[in-house]
Amino acid sequence: MGEIDTHNALAISFPFEEKVLKGSMTLPLSKSESNRALMIAEYGGFLSSILQISDSNDTIVLNNILQNIDCRNTEINCEDAGTVARFLMTFLACRKGTWLLTGTNRLCQRPMGDLVDALRHLGASVDWLEKEGCLPVKILGVDIQGDEVVLNVEKSSQFASSLLLAAPMWPKGLKLHLEGNLNSLPYIDMTLAMMQKAGAKCQRTGSYVKVDYSPYQSVKQSVTSDWSAASYWFEMATLSDDCDLLLENLSFDSLQGDAIIAEMMRPLGVAATEEENGIRLKKGPMNPEKLVFDFSNTPDLFPAVVAACAGLKLKARFRGVKNLALKESDRVGAMAEELQKTGAVLSRISDDEVLLTSSEKHQVPSLHPVVFNSHNDHRVAMALAPLALTIGETYIKNPQVVEKSYPAFWHEVGKLFDVR
Repeated sequence: MGEIDTHNALAISFPFEEKVLKGSMTLPLSKSESNRALMIAEYGGFLSSILQISDSNDTIVLNNILQNIDCRNTEINCEDAGTVARFLMTFLACRKGTWLLTGTNRLCQRPMGDLVDALRHLGASVDWLEKEGCLPVKILGVDIQGDEVVLNVEKSSQFASSLLLAAPMWPKGLKLHLEGNLNSLPYIDMTLAMMQKAGAKCQRTGSYVKVDYSPYQSVKQSVTSDWSAASYWFEMATLSDDCDLLLENLSFDSLQGDAIIAEMMRPLGVAATEEENGIRLKKGPMNPEKLVFDFSNTPDLFPAVVAACAGLKLKARFRGVKNLALKESDRVGAMAEELQKTGAVLSRISDDEVLLTSSEKHQVPSLHPVVFNSHNDHRVAMALAPLALTIGETYIKNPQVVEKSYPAFWHEVGKLFDVR
């Protein structure tokens, strides 16, 4: 039998027979809030006043670009950060200069076309340099005045946020008509709420968003702890025999749509209560009958929830997964490939719905420990790690990918698990 390939892999195991998790966990600050706060501050001219933001690589990349974007004819490399590329697309389109916007091979496969179509309608000059609809692009910055535009957000709500963040600075403001499947609306509402805190006059009514000319005012933007990161601790709680975990500085009073993870994980046996210092997770009653989850508005929660259900050997349906193929990896395909190593089967019902089962014909491989591939996706890596509670010692290949959103993840996991 061949040797298990653990090159560039991190080993995780739980040191005790009884799976009891107790401790206080530090979460990163929200990169979604941080990236929006940076753009608002840059448009408003008070970037240097922001003191506390996420330490995620995405936010570091955006902050470094904004801090050093002081010359023309410049190549801007967004690395693998889709949010950064989409936010900067609009920013550079209305900043005088000639710009080349690019990123990693994977980022250059992710969709940008609908955002560019809307920007061109508003007068922007953006040219595809290789494949139409994808990076890299050449941007000639012009004075965008704003106006009325139709935008298809089927593939990403970030297209809308990109335009909205710039709109208060445009003399004609913006009248934005959203088309297509309105996925991830909570992210658009987060953008609008943060804009309003900085003095912008904007509102959404259904699929119509209006932004008046109303330049940003210098205010303190408060970035809160990240609910997406919290999902992996909820997953660990579901897979434990007992738990008492405090997720520090997390609150239900949040702009983040991913706070719904508390509701999603309740039928899987997690009781979440808010305290002065954060959210406490304890075991609660399980109610796993007819599990159906919808990720249309919160796609980042899919990896943790599907892994939790697989670890518990539950049957469940997952809807709103169509756009997961457009993330850092094809997350449905990636999770299906990895979870089959635990005996779970993830099969497609339609392009937007998958079914999780545990097949008697699909036995867990005899080779142990199990080695999971992270697929160069931070959320896949973090979602697979808690399965060490159910399948024993586990390896995660390319574990460094977590730096994209949660650089301290393995350190925090090491408070409870043996990590080496």
